[in-house]
Amino acid sequence: MTLVSEPRSHAADSDPQQHERGPSRNRWNGIGYRYGIVLVWVAIFLLFSVLSPGVFLTTNNLSAMLSSQASLILLSLSVLPVLAAGEIDLSIAGAMTIAATTVGQLNGVWKIDIAVSIVAALAISVLVGLVNGLLTIRVGVASIVVTLGMSTLLVGLSVWLSNTLTITGVSPELGRFVNTPVLGINLAFWISIAIGILLWYAYRHTAVGRHIVFIGQNAEVARLSGLPVAKLKLGAFVVTSFLAGLSGVMVVSIAGGLQPTSLQTLLLPAFAGAFLGSAIIDPGSHNPIGTIIAVLFLATGINGLILLGAESWVNNVFYGAAVILAVTISRIVYVRARKKNLV
Repeated sequence: MTLVSEPRSHAADSDPQQHERGPSRNRWNGIGYRYGIVLVWVAIFLLFSVLSPGVFLTTNNLSAMLSSQASLILLSLSVLPVLAAGEIDLSIAGAMTIAATTVGQLNGVWKIDIAVSIVAALAISVLVGLVNGLLTIRVGVASIVVTLGMSTLLVGLSVWLSNTLTITGVSPELGRFVNTPVLGINLAFWISIAIGILLWYAYRHTAVGRHIVFIGQNAEVARLSGLPVAKLKLGAFVVTSFLAGLSGVMVVSIAGGLQPTSLQTLLLPAFAGAFLGSAIIDPGSHNPIGTIIAVLFLATGINGLILLGAESWVNNVFYGAAVILAVTISRIVYVRARKKNLV
């Protein structure tokens, strides 16, 4: 290592200008690496503002666009706990669906108190997380298999519970509450942002959050270090399902009803936001703030293109491309990290 490193240091000493340019170049590269998508977001925002100033850049459009992302932000955030623990949960859309259907059926159809309906929906979501976690951790079934089957099961149960009908009549009081405008955007949006900040704080500033991230990086080393890997992973599954269920409560509260099968289309957007978020601010990590930015970045692009006359297929193209981009960036981060460790 000494024989290799000495010529580098002499070269740097012999060229002071290159030595000065090095840190500056690295600093700008770091900014582009961490905030590149944010800069692209700003660029497309300005582009759509120029191309359709009387439509895109209006208070009504921006308010509607941000307000409509509340439940998707929360569903995307629900992906993170299990991903951070090194597993994957494909049942989030199913958990969202069963929670929304439970609230809709209990309150909108059977006229049970809205608070009781919400508690029942969240309890079911927690139960889903427990089943997913136990089958994955205790039995040893691959999480992707368990949660894929669970998602299909939950959607089927939702259709049966609703009798294949569109549910309406959910508490108008709750609807008025979550749709209350705050700075021109509904309260549901700010609730999702607040939950994202709480998740960020948990990962960065609590022992449990840091331990889960450690487990996701190397579960065996974490186990040898004395961490309760099984319990923490089980907790991650429960938190993921709880947040997914909460997003279901939110979506049915905002709309006042739902068609149960319609929420399955949110699975890909949620994962697109979560994976693309791992390429923002702290590349290579599943971070809540990056996820929120990613969801809003995708929403801005889709909204702008639709206003310019693009057809509905643009949604799938945008979300699919986002997943590919995010996975590619994550792979590049991993390769670069390994090279740095080997030098």
